[in-house]
Amino acid sequence: MGASSHVAPLVGIDVAAVARVAEVVERNPRFAARVFTEVERHDSAGRPERWASRWAAKEAVRKLYGAQGISPLPAFHDIEVTIAEGGAPRLRVADAATEFTVSLSHDGGMAVAVAVAMPDPLSRRTWLPAPPGVRLAARPADGHKGTFGTVVVLAGAHGLSGAAYLSAMGAARGGAGLVRLCVPAQLHPALTVKCTEVMPHALPDGGLGITGEEAIEALLRDHLPHADALVVGPGLGQAEATRSAMAALLPRLACPTVIDADGLNLIASGLALHPGGVPVVVTPHPAEMGRLAGIATSAVQADRRGVASQYATAHGVVVVLKGSRTVVAAPDGRLHEDGHAVVALASGGTGDVLAGLIGAMLAAGLDAFDAAVAAVVIHAEAGAAVQAGRGRAGGLASDVLEALPAAQERLRRALETRDKHGGGAA
Repeated sequence: MGASSHVAPLVGIDVAAVARVAEVVERNPRFAARVFTEVERHDSAGRPERWASRWAAKEAVRKLYGAQGISPLPAFHDIEVTIAEGGAPRLRVADAATEFTVSLSHDGGMAVAVAVAMPDPLSRRTWLPAPPGVRLAARPADGHKGTFGTVVVLAGAHGLSGAAYLSAMGAARGGAGLVRLCVPAQLHPALTVKCTEVMPHALPDGGLGITGEEAIEALLRDHLPHADALVVGPGLGQAEATRSAMAALLPRLACPTVIDADGLNLIASGLALHPGGVPVVVTPHPAEMGRLAGIATSAVQADRRGVASQYATAHGVVVVLKGSRTVVAAPDGRLHEDGHAVVALASGGTGDVLAGLIGAMLAAGLDAFDAAVAAVVIHAEAGAAVQAGRGRAGGLASDVLEALPAAQERLRRALETRDKHGGGAA
């Protein structure tokens, strides 16, 4: 998504009855303490119109967020109206990466607030709350390619080269220092033309365009010794030779690994998953989760948190159960449910992008759970940016790729803001 130099401001408006708000505040002091900051309570004491105008300002901000599809909405207590020198109102929203202006007025027993924000030119998605527990690896100014790790991607089969490209670029856009895209030799010429920032490598395929055991031996010998993370499965296909190749690879994993798409389908066909001491992240959508767990997709959707947690504990892997409000579950009981519900991500290829992005987070040094949570938040935020800019239908996985760097930067700024104000380590 290209940045525009002519970006319209975003506006939220609300109207509140002065007497009604003042009555609620007077009758219920706990409500006032929960909704208004200490500064607001001091400024509004004995001034009914101020209680109402500040309530309207908070509602205006939440309407502005909601109109942009931003979730979760900021809490009332995280929105604060103060009085600047000279008497003008100022509006602050915790963890917001943009400046707001606010206009307040009251007349005829009604208070009106207009909240205005100018989006960051990088993207129309400007605000990103920092969810509790989310971490990112450091990005030092003197870092180099080696600092940020190498991701090896094993993906693709005849007719499925797009998934290989998207997963490799997901790792690259996620900040990996180097990405090696290992594909069957038949796909190599096309991906050499397609890829300029990642390095395609041909694996022996006997002219069939699929990954077999000979390809796994080449992968283990020539590529995995250089890997800080492995992504396997996007577009890999389910040929019998590929099933045998996965059976040969799984017991020999030597670095943090993401298993996605056909990699999961091959495991569901009866292959044993051997994480051993190597962190493994599996990224099923609900139907794939059902196949892995041996239950119906409807049963997965009826208890997403429970199913993900049970599988993670039983198999010693981190589970990323994709969908609206993606669930991340770790074998040690940690659980994260993302707050985003982004219909624009319901498009082919976005899962491949997420798999590569998780690989980048692993290569940067995060543990498997933290890497998965960070990637899920960034990916969903990028999808929300696509939805805000292009609409709920028609956004592509390649659009999500383009939105990833700005989404990660917004999360990084939100974490820095949180840390600056004593919200915990990032």
